[in-house]
Amino acid sequence: MIHYVDSMADWETVANGPVMAYARELRAAGTIGCIGLSSHNPEVALAAVNTGLIDVLMFSVNPCYDLQPAGEDVEELWAPKNYENSLVNMDPQRQELYETCQRLGVGITVMKAFGGGDLLSQTLSPAGRALTALQCLHYALTRPAVASVMCGARTLEDLDASAAYEDAPESERDYAAALAALPKISWQGHCMYCGHCAPCPKGIDVAAATKFLNLCRAQGAVPETVREHYALLPHRAAECIACGACEKRCPFGVPIVENMRQAAALFGA
Repeated sequence: MIHYVDSMADWETVANGPVMAYARELRAAGTIGCIGLSSHNPEVALAAVNTGLIDVLMFSVNPCYDLQPAGEDVEELWAPKNYENSLVNMDPQRQELYETCQRLGVGITVMKAFGGGDLLSQTLSPAGRALTALQCLHYALTRPAVASVMCGARTLEDLDASAAYEDAPESERDYAAALAALPKISWQGHCMYCGHCAPCPKGIDVAAATKFLNLCRAQGAVPETVREHYALLPHRAAECIACGACEKRCPFGVPIVENMRQAAALFGA
């Protein structure tokens, strides 16, 4: 893992210098299996992912960081001034990063899922309301390409709280209602892949179909791998009968029926 690459200048130094050359030698020799990079900057991370040089990305993911634009100063992600006004929807570059990682097969290991613990505190959370550890973990794990979360802990109780995710019921993991009720943040119209739209009377996995649609939107084309994964869905968007039941359940006001129409046209099924 090549750590803390938060500026484009640092990435260029890493990519074109002896560090990356040595890492590639080790991977080619079988000494290491993957090359990883850690960053807090979606612009840098996206550039690194698009080169094909890295296999794993360690990136800071939580409901507050995801609203902030790219920058080289990690402190800006938590600066109070950046949360003084209402924030609406995920930063497009972060969304593109997650979807590009999924499309290219680059696994994301999440850091800062709890925002240093501030997201768990009613008084410290910049969102204006506390979330639970289980909600933060589930949010991170349901982003495209995320494979694992590195949980910070100060006490054994903190570790127990995170480990409880494995056996926690869906009702305790669910973050949708909590995010929809945050006073300073809105994800209106943005699919969070939370699954509240289910069940579909035709059996369509709406969240999965929407995720594949968004992958294509980010790419500006239909990658063959995405087409293949979409084709594996047992029920596809063309089966949508536009009943609107999913839209009534969506906490974020996503135009699901229109998304299904676009997915059916895009994928031809």
